[in-house]
Amino acid sequence: MKRHTLKTLGSLLVAAGLCSPALSQVDPAVAKLKPKDFPSQSIEYTVVYPAGGGMDVTARLLAKSVEKVSGDKIVVNNRTGGGGMVGHTFLATQAKPDGSTVGVVANLLWGDALLRAQGKWQLSDLETIGYLNSDALIWLVQGDGPLKGKSLKEIMQIARDKPGTLRVATVPGTMWEYLVEQLEANTGAKFLRVPFQGGGAGINAMAGGNVDLAQGFYSEFRGLFDAGKVAPVAVASTERLSYLKDVPTFNEQLGATEYTWQVVRFAVVPKGTPADRKAYLGAAIRSAMKDPELVAEYAKAGVFFDGKLMNSGDIAKDVNEYAERERAFYMKTGRIK
Repeated sequence: MKRHTLKTLGSLLVAAGLCSPALSQVDPAVAKLKPKDFPSQSIEYTVVYPAGGGMDVTARLLAKSVEKVSGDKIVVNNRTGGGGMVGHTFLATQAKPDGSTVGVVANLLWGDALLRAQGKWQLSDLETIGYLNSDALIWLVQGDGPLKGKSLKEIMQIARDKPGTLRVATVPGTMWEYLVEQLEANTGAKFLRVPFQGGGAGINAMAGGNVDLAQGFYSEFRGLFDAGKVAPVAVASTERLSYLKDVPTFNEQLGATEYTWQVVRFAVVPKGTPADRKAYLGAAIRSAMKDPELVAEYAKAGVFFDGKLMNSGDIAKDVNEYAERERAFYMKTGRIK
């Protein structure tokens, strides 16, 4: 009876405009952790890439659900420039460590961004508070081309027997290029790398017959895949993807463990953010990630959810393990010391 009365009262307050719909859905577990007098203003979710991209969409969908479970006002701000460097530098060196700023970032933070930071900031300047979703790099061939039906092993054999004859689309200075470099170094294969500004451009070029292999994320080629114009060959993730169950991983096909190239999206706060505020912000994100509407919207975008990170008891530690694995490649190839 009491629960019903409270629910009815909440509905009346919403109807009267005395509280917001989001406030009526506040998660009690989150509310219990709310620090006194916090937040006193809107919380900024900083995105270091332009509006409309995967990071921006991820942040805006998250903000909507966090508002629902916390009752707080979340503002998404795109601090762009320098391929993410402007936003990353802001989060690490300029944002106030008071809980008013949360960075929605990806593993590009510990790779390309850190390589270009030139010592101005370190990974330790940011503290992870929540995991969001992942996107795995996928290799593709033409749906009706000469490589159709061939396994990754067969393709690698061609690249060994006829070095430089298979054209693969890459994005210089990113995981697209690193994966090719890693495969060549480990197998003796040799590809002709054709540079593009992004994965989508390379996929379209392959669909048109201008390259033999392309790389990208599921959301970038889903339409072409459904039309039979492209065919996935291998997934650079730790396990097969639920929406591409018949496509084996690179590691499966090559008997390895190191071919893991995926975007891991997560939330951070500046180092020194008070523990109680950090705990509250993290709890709000974890609660939002249980929102069926948010999960469904993320799934529509073609992402997947890493089981280890979703169920992590120490998200900072577990995300750092992924960072160290990727950084090992940079050290091995002399990019960092």
